[in-house]
Amino acid sequence: MCGLVGISFKGAHANAAEVAVNLLLRLQHRGQDGAGVTVLGQDKKLQSVRGLGLVPNALRDWGSLDESHSAVAHTRYATTGRGGISEIQPFIKGAPRIALAHNGNIVNTAELKRKYNLVTDSESDLDVIQQVLLSHWDRGEKGFLNGVQEILNEFNGAYGVVGLEETGRLFAFRDPFGIRPLFYGQNDDIFVVASETCALSPFPKMQIEEILPGEALQFDGKSLQKHRLFSKINATRKKSFCMFESVYFSSSQSEVDKKSVFSLRFKMGQELALNIQASLGAQGPEDIFDYVVPVPETARVAAIAVAEALRVPYREYLVKNPYVPRTFILASQTDRLNALKTKLSLIGPEIQGKRILLVDDSVVRGNTSRLMCEQLKNAGAESVALASTCPPIRHGCFYGIDFPDADELVASGKDIPEIAKSLGVDSLYYLDIPGLKRALESEDLCMACLNGEYPSYNETFLEFLKSRKEQRGQDETFG
Repeated sequence: MCGLVGISFKGAHANAAEVAVNLLLRLQHRGQDGAGVTVLGQDKKLQSVRGLGLVPNALRDWGSLDESHSAVAHTRYATTGRGGISEIQPFIKGAPRIALAHNGNIVNTAELKRKYNLVTDSESDLDVIQQVLLSHWDRGEKGFLNGVQEILNEFNGAYGVVGLEETGRLFAFRDPFGIRPLFYGQNDDIFVVASETCALSPFPKMQIEEILPGEALQFDGKSLQKHRLFSKINATRKKSFCMFESVYFSSSQSEVDKKSVFSLRFKMGQELALNIQASLGAQGPEDIFDYVVPVPETARVAAIAVAEALRVPYREYLVKNPYVPRTFILASQTDRLNALKTKLSLIGPEIQGKRILLVDDSVVRGNTSRLMCEQLKNAGAESVALASTCPPIRHGCFYGIDFPDADELVASGKDIPEIAKSLGVDSLYYLDIPGLKRALESEDLCMACLNGEYPSYNETFLEFLKSRKEQRGQDETFG
């Protein structure tokens, strides 16, 4: 999961690098390994600044770039590659040179390297995308569309791509299932592509649209061209948008399908409250719980909805350290556990003797849930129940979220009582899949991590899964 930005001003004098960096800050929640920004300099050459860590540190030297009308920028969340500065996007290749950045994950990169006889500079799947795209580049607009068409037909996975050519053309395209988000907006002064609408909202009178699955855009500084292309991988054109974007990843300030993520999370909380109430039977929630407490930050909206629906008082007894970044997207289990120790703390005296209903957006590896339950009980809580707005995550994700291995998932191979025991909670409640669909008001969802039904499942995907099992020496099962 990464953050993408592409900018093209429509003629007014502007500093695209400054704007791009500011927009990346609005997408910092999508990646914190590193960031990069590339502009088309005054000499019509691409110039870049890139670095490791959060955007302010990684791009502190952006002022060294020329003032420019166009830029591409990226904040990285690693799922493939060695890491380090060599993996920081945008990547620049070709003649004419193009700067390219992407969000997602391609599952069949090894097969594609063999098929196209590619030698890559990095382990990033973007390197493969870029080389295949460039193989068509000398044929103008037709070459661009042919390159995108080949990627849509041959690349199995999820991807949103944004790029900048030395001619000044800005372009973008999205995978045929629309698994990863990608939007564009324009007003009289600027054209912008971004991973989420929260990065587009600062601009006045901005007309914002979603880039459709399998759609390619080109903007030359004056006019926009859009092309909806067919993909043999998704012949039905059925959209399969990642449900985890709405559950966790996206900012609550963003919109999905013209609906605010805030409102979607509130509805998840309402649906979750119905499940909790049904499981309690004749007992009233006020007889079981003293307080509803959110795990900050993403679960706060849903927890408010749960508290209102159950008529149980809402309290924020967990305090997030604002200087500790998102632990879920850290690269290793050791890093995640170390960060958790300083991420959340308790307002202890208020918890003594209380029955706590803890609401979280999801339970993935169980690190946060296990630690919070332990701390709450150490602070004197009489009981701790946990409720999740996401159904049990039992299968790996291969589309750009870093939990590809089912054995890392606390719900894999367990029923709910077994999960509760593993987490150390007294009771455990999940939003079910029908409730999630109702809350998101959509059937066009990728829920592979919940049900094992991968939208791009075909012979290529099956071979990838077989190779993973052989490499890991484990009996992984997939739907």
